[in-house]
Amino acid sequence: MATVVAAAIPVALELTRDTGGGGAAPPVQGAPSSGQPSPTPPAAPTDPAPTAESPTVTASPSPSADVVPLTEMREVDDFEGWEQEPLTVAGKRHEAVLTASPCWLNDNYMVTFVVSRQFRVLEAAVGIADESPKGMPLRFTVLSDRKEVFTTTVGLGRTRPVKVDISDSTQVSLRVSTTSVEQCHGDSLGAFIAPRVRR
Repeated sequence: MATVVAAAIPVALELTRDTGGGGAAPPVQGAPSSGQPSPTPPAAPTDPAPTAESPTVTASPSPSADVVPLTEMREVDDFEGWEQEPLTVAGKRHEAVLTASPCWLNDNYMVTFVVSRQFRVLEAAVGIADESPKGMPLRFTVLSDRKEVFTTTVGLGRTRPVKVDISDSTQVSLRVSTTSVEQCHGDSLGAFIAPRVRR
């Protein structure tokens, strides 16, 4: 009887070792054991936060200077008969001159610019180029939306200032006209000197 009991003790001890709470949990089936932690999946790419050095794209602003050359405004005619060039008028050299050379009696050369009621004043000076072979006067006119708002007549060797209120103007036109048929023999050159618009 004693022999039977002694044989049962090792069996009980073995069962206790296999099912005890202090042993390691059995490995999970299907998870390989490589000895290294499993890789973390990469995060989804995100746009970098803007920094002070990051370039930004903005729409081109409209001209915001207080004074803008009239020739930088959008021109709506074909500009035929007009040139922009340096010129000497009344003994003084000017770099920004808008010129036209009318030939026939009462012939008008006109050019129009869009100002869109963004400016208060049109400024310029007018005269005849010193290189003109005839000294007879030319007529200079400024029009606001096709209505005359300024006109003057100037002969060779003189200039006259132009200052016109254009605060209600959507378009501004410049016109040069002859005053005598004699000018047809010499093509006198009329000049709008440094035409500009001011806010």
